[in-house]
Amino acid sequence: MQISWDDAQTFLAVSEQRSFSSAARILGVGQPTVSRRIANLEARMGTQLFRRGRQGAEPTDAALRLVPAAEQMARWATEFVLGAQAHDATISGSVRIAAPPGIAVEQLAPFAATVRARYPDVILEVIAGIEHLDLTRGAADLALRTRAPNEPELITLMKARSGVGVYAQRRYAENLPAQCTWSDIDWITWCAPFESVAPRPVLERLIPGFQPVFASDDYLVQKSALRAGLGAMIISTSEASRPEDDLVAIDLGIGMPDSEFYLVCAKSTQMVPRIRAIARLLTTHIENLYTSAAR
Repeated sequence: MQISWDDAQTFLAVSEQRSFSSAARILGVGQPTVSRRIANLEARMGTQLFRRGRQGAEPTDAALRLVPAAEQMARWATEFVLGAQAHDATISGSVRIAAPPGIAVEQLAPFAATVRARYPDVILEVIAGIEHLDLTRGAADLALRTRAPNEPELITLMKARSGVGVYAQRRYAENLPAQCTWSDIDWITWCAPFESVAPRPVLERLIPGFQPVFASDDYLVQKSALRAGLGAMIISTSEASRPEDDLVAIDLGIGMPDSEFYLVCAKSTQMVPRIRAIARLLTTHIENLYTSAAR
């Protein structure tokens, strides 16, 4: 029995979204098309793949056994497309970069201007989020991550280090005790559902009964509270270097280890001209950024 990629792609989208309408939206087709493809696939296989109900589409055991194979087909399809694109020398089109919110705001948003000036036909798309996206399936072309990848299909293009410190708005820092401790500071950090995102776990270990003065699930909201003088945050030295923010370092008597991050892509992606060009430009941008911050 032959199964087309359209059918497998539809099956995978419904499996992941648990919804026919959501799958249709992602695939860019109508819901009747998705329903028809799944119904035809079930008829040809002679088994039910999804239980339809008010809660959406729940995969059956038969469907769950097919998911790994469908995921591999998706990776092959992505690799096929990228392999074809590798022969196109034109530096144009979209490049999607995934990154944690802080890195997305502080590094990638300013980087967009550099891309625009150097490659005006490239559209930069930045996906800010905590969860890692599947680069092998084309969820993003490049990713900046805080941990080195261990998947064999991925490759590290760059490793960078950033100094880290405790920073606050100047007027807030001036009112702290001369011999400041961790417990003396009003902390701004992450709230649910991101309580496990650094640096909150570190603060909870260091400060008994830790309670932040302000918490948000949005990095930009945290930075706005920091600029307003509400409290302090642990951020990279490059983030604190903008004169207009008027941020100063708070000395707690101990040095903080540098943070590391990695520029990552799928091995099948690295030879696509537009992605290779943006990766090289981003590497230079980050190297210049941290060289300037270290001065």
